[in-house]
Amino acid sequence: MVKKIKVCFVQAFAYSVFNPASGAKIGGAEVDLYNIGNELIKDDRFDVYFLVADFGQKPLEVYNNIKVVKGHSQKKTIKNYLVSFYKVYRKLAQINADIYITANLSKYVGFTNLYCKIFKKIHIHRTEHQNQVNKTYVLKQIKRGNSKYLTFYLGFVRADYIVVQNEEDRTTLKKTYEFPSTVIRNSYPIQKISNEKRDFILWVARGERWKRPEIFVKLANEFPKEKFIMIMPAASDKLFFNSIKKESEKVKNLRFIPGVNFSEVDDYYKKAKVFVNTSLSEGFPNSFNQAMNSSTPILSLNINPDDFINENKVGIFCNDKSEKLKEGLEQMLNDKDLWSKYSENSFDYVKKEMNIEKAIKKWKILFIYFYKKKMLK
Repeated sequence: MVKKIKVCFVQAFAYSVFNPASGAKIGGAEVDLYNIGNELIKDDRFDVYFLVADFGQKPLEVYNNIKVVKGHSQKKTIKNYLVSFYKVYRKLAQINADIYITANLSKYVGFTNLYCKIFKKIHIHRTEHQNQVNKTYVLKQIKRGNSKYLTFYLGFVRADYIVVQNEEDRTTLKKTYEFPSTVIRNSYPIQKISNEKRDFILWVARGERWKRPEIFVKLANEFPKEKFIMIMPAASDKLFFNSIKKESEKVKNLRFIPGVNFSEVDDYYKKAKVFVNTSLSEGFPNSFNQAMNSSTPILSLNINPDDFINENKVGIFCNDKSEKLKEGLEQMLNDKDLWSKYSENSFDYVKKEMNIEKAIKKWKILFIYFYKKKMLK
């Protein structure tokens, strides 16, 4: 019997994608790794694990043949920081994978890398944000005394390989770190084109300041005859979350939803006229995939990786100009032919470029290459 290649994704909040009832916050990285894991497990050559945080679940749970291992608590104390290092270290050893994958800018990148270096395992990091490939930004945060960035940096610079989401990030990584990398775009299982009735303008993201949800609230106020929906799970800054929630409740045509289950969120994309992104910076938002997969045009204030919105005519890019955001939405709502073109192009693009089957081939090539390289040592 041929030995399987054991791959472990280390992603604290990914448990919510497997068990939405856990209440764990979720972002694009969790969704993307979940999709990769579910596609990888279909290949008999691979055994797939996820190491996640402690949400009161059983020590080991199995979903679609993927083994989900309970790890550390998320309590933010110095004592728990040390305890979590021990627990993560112990769980990594217990899983004993050949390859470990990290994604977020977190202390677990450093924890995972240290384990991999000691026990000669493979560590691949997949970036999720522009900030991760910008060495100047990371070092600035370290100088400010941010221990999370220091631990991340120590693991990131010693990873065996880096995977990025777009060509811009690949160029930045080469320029600032002098690291080679491979572009593997966020991927999503392609669904049938939606014929749902389009009822509202949609915004979906965590309640982070750099997501700039206040701009969407203002946009809704400027279109009183249109329905707007904001899906915003709380993040670490509870005061900011509560302030946005309070402001949104003052806008009669805006419905604020503090998060929905991963299994239900696609229903919102299918019924949206337009998907709006107001973030200051990103990698390649998984929400773009979900919107395009539902044939929903994108209206993006400042995010346009590799100029893909303009190049592929999947929506309108606003160059971070708020007045253009309003103009763009007016265009999409009033010009049916333009909307139809963007809608059709969106689905064509995601089917061609973001197909999970296309992405998984690249991941498998990477995994097999590094596994064979390790076996030859």
